[in-house]
Amino acid sequence: MRPVHDLLVKVRPRNGLWRSRTGVITAVVAVIGALASVTLWAFLEATRERAAAIEVDRRTTLVADAVTAATGRYLDTITTLAASVGATDTLTTTRFSRMVEPLNYQRLAGATSIGFLVPAADEEIPAVQALWRSRGAADLTLAPVGTGHEHAFVVLSVPLDGSTQSGLGLDGTGSPAAAAALNEARRAGTATVSDAYHLLRDRQLPPEQRQLSFVLTAPVHGPVAADGRRPFLGWVLMGLRGQDFVTTALAGAGQGLVDVVLSAPAADGTRQTVATLRSSGEPDVTRRTEVRVGNRVWRLDVQADTDRLPGAGPLVPAAVGGGVMVLTALLTMLVWVLATRGARARALLDAGTEELRRTEALAREQADLLTAVVNTIGEGVGVVGPDGGFLLHNPAARELLGVPDIDGAENWQAQYGIYREDGSEPFPTDELPLVRALRGESVDQVRMVIRNQARPAGTMVSVSARPLDLHTTGTGAVAVFRDITDRARAGAEAAAAAAEVRHELAQRQAAEADLEAQKDYLTQILDTLDVTVITCAADGTIVHANRVARTALSPEARTVADAVPALAMCRPDGSELPYDQTPLARALRGEEVDREEAVLTLPDGDRRHILMHARPLLDASGRVTGAVGSSYNVTELREREAELAAFAGVVAHDLRSPLTTVRGFTELVRNALAADLSNADHIADLDRVLDSTARMAELISDLLEYTAAGDKPLAVERVDLQGLVADVVDARTTAASVDPDLLVPQVYVAPLPPVRADPALLRQVLDNLVGNAVKYTPPGRPARIDVTALSDGSTVTVEVADRGIGIPAGEHHAIFGSFHRAHADGYAGTGLGLAICARIVERHGGTISAHDNPGGGTVVRLTLPAALPDQAGLPALAR
Repeated sequence: MRPVHDLLVKVRPRNGLWRSRTGVITAVVAVIGALASVTLWAFLEATRERAAAIEVDRRTTLVADAVTAATGRYLDTITTLAASVGATDTLTTTRFSRMVEPLNYQRLAGATSIGFLVPAADEEIPAVQALWRSRGAADLTLAPVGTGHEHAFVVLSVPLDGSTQSGLGLDGTGSPAAAAALNEARRAGTATVSDAYHLLRDRQLPPEQRQLSFVLTAPVHGPVAADGRRPFLGWVLMGLRGQDFVTTALAGAGQGLVDVVLSAPAADGTRQTVATLRSSGEPDVTRRTEVRVGNRVWRLDVQADTDRLPGAGPLVPAAVGGGVMVLTALLTMLVWVLATRGARARALLDAGTEELRRTEALAREQADLLTAVVNTIGEGVGVVGPDGGFLLHNPAARELLGVPDIDGAENWQAQYGIYREDGSEPFPTDELPLVRALRGESVDQVRMVIRNQARPAGTMVSVSARPLDLHTTGTGAVAVFRDITDRARAGAEAAAAAAEVRHELAQRQAAEADLEAQKDYLTQILDTLDVTVITCAADGTIVHANRVARTALSPEARTVADAVPALAMCRPDGSELPYDQTPLARALRGEEVDREEAVLTLPDGDRRHILMHARPLLDASGRVTGAVGSSYNVTELREREAELAAFAGVVAHDLRSPLTTVRGFTELVRNALAADLSNADHIADLDRVLDSTARMAELISDLLEYTAAGDKPLAVERVDLQGLVADVVDARTTAASVDPDLLVPQVYVAPLPPVRADPALLRQVLDNLVGNAVKYTPPGRPARIDVTALSDGSTVTVEVADRGIGIPAGEHHAIFGSFHRAHADGYAGTGLGLAICARIVERHGGTISAHDNPGGGTVVRLTLPAALPDQAGLPALAR
């Protein structure tokens, strides 16, 4: 700019020539600036169109993911409920209502009701109606549709939408779409989704109020019977209104920026529009995608007005082009002002000020968008600066803390009422998660109690915190708060129940130890207990049976061997429990037996779960003179555990939905900021958020596998252990061969005998063990793994040995506990892998243990039932 000024100064004395040259220079500057503005505007317009296409594709993916996550949640819910119903010995209206009660807190958008349906032929209808009336459905009246075929009647039903229509007695085969879904679920043995149709309960509504809907159904099977089969009991069925579902499930994903049309197959083979979600824009671009929901494929048509999409609006090219034009005008005016004094300089100053205002408005809009994303998160989020002053507290955090924000870490404990987990001791300021994060620490899941005037009863929260680099102001911190009051209360109740059981067991053992000295006195005491107690001589002759035992034993039974067959005793997995494996028979051989669980079928058909204990009775020389056994009815406890497991599975699954939302919105914000290189620091912060959500998703998956390992019904069959191990090893070596950072492991597999197990669960055990052997090998050295087995005819002992880093002394047993990690530094994981293995092996009646490998490394040894030779030709369900 200085040469131009010098030029003007030089030519100024010659007025005519000066004005001519000034005009030429001004014109040249204006033309060059205009050409640059037009070129830049065209380039940015093309860039905007590409950004709009990418944004529409991302929105389409987000909508499809939202539908997949929501429908998966519904299908998992009915599948878990079906498993709980099948595990219940005597299902009543009261028990069914308790099982369904947790669903009222899940906000299942569009769900109308959930019911239990049973099959019945024409001649069975009176008996089925009488049975379910006796189980609590007093007003049940079955209404069959047609004759000559099997019906599916709703015998238990709980509304989920607040209506009073229960649907009791309806015949599910009255609708072709529902009948097809029921038949498919029974045939495939998995949850299915019907074609779109109008629910029977909605057909009485005015046409303008009707919605196309679906039914989701899952088959219910009972426990494994003595012949190895699982009897079919009926279906769990949920009605789902399409428009209500779409409006709620996609509201967050669409954010009012896209139109969504959901279409699904109809019973006549056509495709019907089920529901729509409209925005306020004028769509000019369309994407179509398909989503698999159970056994059906739904179609989503997503339309968007590109002018309303973040980062793709038409104002950016225009603003930039206009900005260049403004700069051109400013330059032109500057040239002119250098010659014509400072009057026009003020106009240039005004134009520059206006441009600064536009830039400030754009920055404020981006900040508002980020704030809106944080405010939609269900967990509490708080951000503080280096001085402890709060920069952000989202609505969830304010609701959780209950009192207004206050700056200064030294004031937090008193202001918010922060106490340690037991609620009695104030939480030290230096140990608060946000204070530690300000010092540069990363803090995970610190439990504390918030108790103040807004939370007088106290709320238990789990807090995780991370340091933040705020660049201009120093190091800040961010914390995430989660309300875990209900979970902590449930854990305390479970611990109290376990303590009560241990207390009762200690009392029984003390009474048994003093049996000989106080026989007459203890006989009266034992008859008052609701615990079965039996004492027998060395030859198995029953010496004494208390009152509860006498009611269960046949009067003709004189020995334990006579009494056991009449009780139809089996293991929890349905396999027969022979007399020589019962606790009393084992105690007569000198063994001490604790917590052996079995299922009894009484003469009236009632099934009871019992927990058995047995001890040998010894004389002074140590010779076995008899045995005493006790059993405790744990039927109600097992039913409560099944209900709790079902509820825990649903809650763990529900964690995925907000996690998916957090990840989706974080990706949207990251992509919106990626266009501006000045946002690199913010993008790095968002990448750390994405990494954290990925780790949390891994933990949730492990938790679901841990729950399934304990609750999933066993499908026991003859398993080719040699082939199964070969498949696992092949998968692991293939994965290593395609990853340049991994060395291919060296695996030796000895001849392995067949076993009796659930093949899917056993594969999970072997894959975990081989995976651990590969994972815990020093860097730069390929893993060496030996898989061997030894059979004694009834049991197969499998050993997986490695040459890895080994297990620290004293932790060989602890590694099978939940969340225990012997090598937390440098090795990623959740600490649930070996706990899952232990659950699966113990459910098969086996044991698992870890030992040091003499050559360095670890040997994991597990036992499994051997497959007998006569089982080779039997089908899987008969073995």
